[in-house]
Amino acid sequence: MTKTFAIVFGISSVLAMGAYAQEAMTTEELLTLTDGGKEIILGGEGHGYSGTLMLNVDGTGIGNATTDAGDKLTITGTWHVADGKFCRTWKEFDGGSEVCEVWKKTSASSVDVYKGDAKLGVNSW
Repeated sequence: MTKTFAIVFGISSVLAMGAYAQEAMTTEELLTLTDGGKEIILGGEGHGYSGTLMLNVDGTGIGNATTDAGDKLTITGTWHVADGKFCRTWKEFDGGSEVCEVWKKTSASSVDVYKGDAKLGVNSW
């Protein structure tokens, strides 16, 4: 392998890895995003579900989604941001228990949503 090829290959590899690297949103970024309330788009084409969720200023949330199979889902409960995580307690999910999610940026207006190592879904705005 020539030195020039090795350098070009190395740069290409770093650029390719950077395009797919996901950085978790910080507490500050989450607070800025949700300041004043925010409508979040849930899922979308190719994700198995789609819907919307309104994050209200008072810490309540309400939304709905439809699965690709046609099942209707309702979302109601409370939310807050803590320690770089979006924490939510939806009455209809997780037995009504609080779940704190890490939102990993996939673009300037979308994230993959994780609980630990498990990807829960996709949000955008």
